Amino acid sequence: MKKTLIILLLIIAYTSSKAQNFEQLDQFLEVLHANNKLMGSLSILKEGKSVYHKSVGYQSINSEDKTPNTTASKYRIGSVTKTFTAVMIFQLVDEGKIKLDEKLSNYFPEIPNASKITIANLLDHSSGLFNIPRDENFNEHKPITQNEMLALIKSHAVDFQPNDKHEYSNTNFILLGYILEKIDNTSYKNILEKRIVSKLQLKNTYYGDVIIPKNNEALSYYYEEDTTLHEANQAHLSNPGGAGAIVSNPEDLVVFMDALFTNKLMSKKSFQLMTTIKDEYGTGIMSAEKNGQTIFAHNGSIDSFKSMVIYIPATKTAIAFTANALDFGLMPIMFNAMATMQGEALFIPNFNTIRLTEKELKQYEGVYSCEGLPFNLVFKSNGEALQGAPEGRDLKTLNATSVNAFELDLGVVLKFNLKEHTLLFNQSGETSKKCFKKG
Repeated sequence: MKKTLIILLLIIAYTSSKAQNFEQLDQFLEVLHANNKLMGSLSILKEGKSVYHKSVGYQSINSEDKTPNTTASKYRIGSVTKTFTAVMIFQLVDEGKIKLDEKLSNYFPEIPNASKITIANLLDHSSGLFNIPRDENFNEHKPITQNEMLALIKSHAVDFQPNDKHEYSNTNFILLGYILEKIDNTSYKNILEKRIVSKLQLKNTYYGDVIIPKNNEALSYYYEEDTTLHEANQAHLSNPGGAGAIVSNPEDLVVFMDALFTNKLMSKKSFQLMTTIKDEYGTGIMSAEKNGQTIFAHNGSIDSFKSMVIYIPATKTAIAFTANALDFGLMPIMFNAMATMQGEALFIPNFNTIRLTEKELKQYEGVYSCEGLPFNLVFKSNGEALQGAPEGRDLKTLNATSVNAFELDLGVVLKFNLKEHTLLFNQSGETSKKCFKKG
């Protein structure tokens, strides 16, 4: 009986700890919203079950009304679309309708280097094709036909030869979207519905169009320096196509990611190929190591929307985040969501800043070398604030939160010890590092 009681108490303690972490994650998102840093939604799914959802802010704002973000709110997800496109290409591979070593010239011979570029090159961004949004005449706010887009792509020489390196290019996935349409002989919209949406019963995922707020489609906004919100212009989604035209929400995205990593969308052979990483690039997905765990992810940005999906195979956890206004780092938000699932303390920024004199700010200037960091940190005063960054990078303004303590919105906390000429460097999701002033 005593042993049973001890086990029961341990279970209760564990459950309470997890609940407390979810409360802390709620607090974190609410703090961001209260300080004009975020409007959006976050969802977490573990082992196929939804365990968390939180929405803050408004999906649309007008002079008469504000409509809150909810689980029903839908957002443009930008380049997270690329993961969907890659999945559908691999489905065609499984059906024998396309081969990864097939040449682009089989579909669009007019594209530069098409006889050398393979489908695999398009998928893992090793094609060398010019990233078309960089074209000075590219106007994402006007509709564009497939022929017009192909002519625009054709007008640019390649940046490098296939397989020389990996370099992100939206052009790759615009073309993959067109190839899907050629093979299935229908629109990307219909292909997405048939191959993924219906199969997974996703209720809020589709190829987007002009935003209709009354259909729970969020408008996107950006913050001005006075923290007021301004509605962003809408891109016409004929431009990004298979590279960025999908609308969805976190509740659907975590289901999609879980299905991908539990082999519900393609063969195991294709899945292994999709998640084989070279220089952090897979095919339609990227990867990194975090605290000894492999993380697969993709982020997106369109208009003022921001999004990110991650999957952690070791814990069978999917996390998805979508924002229709964001003035904060994507990664600190995702790191806090991960920390919640691991029962760790969260980084909650302190926006109650203090003002220091120019003389006080001068005390923190200098170059610091840090244990475990391959670069030095540089700090300079501009007379009104302390600025800092890795050596050789653009300086970022730091917020003074107390004497000797500063924060950066990306989840960085700096604590100076002026007497010892040292600095404690904390970044969300990372082990603290001690730094020493040079010279």
